[in-house]
Amino acid sequence: MYAPLRGLRWDPTRMMRGAYFFPACARGVSCTSYEPPQIDGLTSKKWVKLEKEVKEEIMEYLDWKMEGDWKAMPASEKKASYFVSFGEWGPRAKPGSKEAQLQMTGAEIILRGVFSGVLFMAVAVSIMNYQKDRQLQKNLKKLEDTAER
Repeated sequence: MYAPLRGLRWDPTRMMRGAYFFPACARGVSCTSYEPPQIDGLTSKKWVKLEKEVKEEIMEYLDWKMEGDWKAMPASEKKASYFVSFGEWGPRAKPGSKEAQLQMTGAEIILRGVFSGVLFMAVAVSIMNYQKDRQLQKNLKKLEDTAER
């Protein structure tokens, strides 16, 4: 039997000789259908309340839809794409708002704290070194003045 015909089966209920049918779930074909997430009326208040997995699914779905022809996209998906890309959430949220605070994870907050601490310590060390250098320059200036006399 030819390779392309392996997924076909003979239908014994038909009287015609050689009648084949495709099974409901042929091998290599998925029987599950994908239902896109609800994106109608997506606002920053609704976006904050969504779970992380749902947000990621919405972003993946809209990225996939934006790869195609935008003329074929419904208006609701275009608005949702614009909101996800340019809405007031995440990096574009107003500073200090709930949307801006929910963007960072616990590990990210800790990492930012450690990084900021290292930077402030570097500034403190450089100020201490600057003061020592100024004092050393004053002492050298005094020595030069006393050596000239």
